[in-house]
Amino acid sequence: MDQAEAQRRLISVLDRQVACDSLNALVSAMKSDPATVTLEDTAIGLDANVFLRLASHPKSADIIDYLGARHPAPLILPGQAIQEFWNNQLQVVDTVAATLRKQFDSFKSSLAKVDANFGDYVEQIDGLLDQFSAEHGHVYDEATVRRTLSLLEILTKKASVSYAQRAPFHDIGILRKKTKTPPGFRDDGDGDFYIWVDLLIGLLQARVEGSSYQRAVLVSLDKKIDWSRAGVAHPILVAEVRALLQVPFEIWTIEKLAKEIALVT
Repeated sequence: MDQAEAQRRLISVLDRQVACDSLNALVSAMKSDPATVTLEDTAIGLDANVFLRLASHPKSADIIDYLGARHPAPLILPGQAIQEFWNNQLQVVDTVAATLRKQFDSFKSSLAKVDANFGDYVEQIDGLLDQFSAEHGHVYDEATVRRTLSLLEILTKKASVSYAQRAPFHDIGILRKKTKTPPGFRDDGDGDFYIWVDLLIGLLQARVEGSSYQRAVLVSLDKKIDWSRAGVAHPILVAEVRALLQVPFEIWTIEKLAKEIALVT
């Protein structure tokens, strides 16, 4: 199978020219029945929203070491994800990092000066700010930006960057959004759809190049229902991967990836 044939196969699945077993995928999703496949036999794709968080994760060194040096199955970066990282995630760091940090620290220090009668509010606000810092502090952490660059440099040596041609999928993307076919129907743009297309073409290309794997995983922080629900991948996405590649598909958080890596180290 050459690259042109791989693209034709992908179009046939996304455009429903071939059958997708969505019913069995739905049953499996409702049972929350994950595949029993080893991490070494799992092709891993990375979404744009994981780069900064992965670099700031407590287990980042272990994750980066495993992905960069020891993972034998394909590691795929959808081209659209790289584009969106620059347009969105990295832009936030470059433009508002200093302002966010200054305002955040200033507001935290001001809490101590509030009248004692407002102590309950102070405690609640302080808790919310701590929660925000834990969940989004990476946005304004310059050290995280440096670690992210190191991660990306490692990925240039290990990962495959995959792009599908855009024009052949344009009309399919429009029809899928109108019929609320995942992913991306909850967004105004088509970025998520092309992340999906790039991931799938990358998985196909890996097969063309002789790589073998028994499961496909996308590591993502996106929790919208057009990707997953309660950590379970949308059944339509699972059915499409099964129809295209005859392997199961799952969506993992960084925490899930870190746990799986810990089991093999």
